[in-house]
Amino acid sequence: MLAVMSAFSFLTGPTAADSWPTAPVLAGMSAVPVGHAIDLAFFFPNEGRERHDALMAETRRHLGACVTGIERSLRFALEQQPDVAAVLTPRMEAICWPTICAQPTLLGPALLAHMQMRAGVTLLLRQFGQPDDRLDESEAETILPTNDAAVAEAIVALTEAEGRWLAPGAEDEPMQPDLPAEHFAELMWTAAASIMALVQRSASTDAGMMLPAFEKAGWTLLSEHDETKGPIAAAERLVRRLGERADAPELLGAALGQRRFLLFAALTARRLRMDCAHVADILVMGPVAELAALCRSLGGSDADYRHLLLALRPVRPSLTDAAIIIEAERYQALTEAQADGLVNALRAPRALRAKLDHLRQVTI
Repeated sequence: MLAVMSAFSFLTGPTAADSWPTAPVLAGMSAVPVGHAIDLAFFFPNEGRERHDALMAETRRHLGACVTGIERSLRFALEQQPDVAAVLTPRMEAICWPTICAQPTLLGPALLAHMQMRAGVTLLLRQFGQPDDRLDESEAETILPTNDAAVAEAIVALTEAEGRWLAPGAEDEPMQPDLPAEHFAELMWTAAASIMALVQRSASTDAGMMLPAFEKAGWTLLSEHDETKGPIAAAERLVRRLGERADAPELLGAALGQRRFLLFAALTARRLRMDCAHVADILVMGPVAELAALCRSLGGSDADYRHLLLALRPVRPSLTDAAIIIEAERYQALTEAQADGLVNALRAPRALRAKLDHLRQVTI
């Protein structure tokens, strides 16, 4: 059973085994939880720190690109404010992302965990086009029905949304911030505060006079934000449009074989009555015990579980051949009742699981 059910992801495996950046955690990050401070120290390392693996780099790309996209929208919304425009117009270089890099504690744990999850999904999606050798054409066709216009439209929408995540680019190149509303709001207000702090230092106008302009710009962006444009929402929409066809036994294997991980996550969420984003989070960063429970509750065989672990290797470097053999042996001993018990616990609200986890740790 699951010993620790944390509300937020935490670095594990080879990442945790690396030398911990203790000094940055203890110096200047005492205002945030220690676990979050350690995460930040890894994702925003001091100059000269060489280790920077693919997940860290991809997370920074998503964060920086979304922030850059939001900054551009804020600048456009603030163009009609003369005092603000007078400061921003001559300054074309980025403001928000360098500010966050210098002050990473502006980011909350939940936002960072979400960005890490979407970065991990992106790394997994890069496998698309390299399907499993076991997948034949008839299996591939089961996930791409072309005789239903609504389903075909949903497939196109999912492909386009995934393409935005996969598009090449750097941290300072804008990406559509297709975030859940709560994470978009946090990142948007962080960007607004970064811009306003610079304007305050450069303008002679009283800060209190500027605040309404930034508040108005922020509320405008919030009112225009559409969280349904993201690939996770698109995957959920596709599964809803598939209807009863989403319950076909072969569909899960076909989705995984084609490396359509978000479709796989959405199908899993439907069958286990979970949230798609939560399933995606488990695939990328959850304990291996949670992966095993999901697979067993779905009726996965021993071979299916090994196939799943192999497919997740791009974001789980700890899954060496030897580790997979060990996990496969543990999976054989996992009963359906044990798996269902863990899945029931995972269905509970994240905040409730976090509080229970805290109480268990302080009362033992």
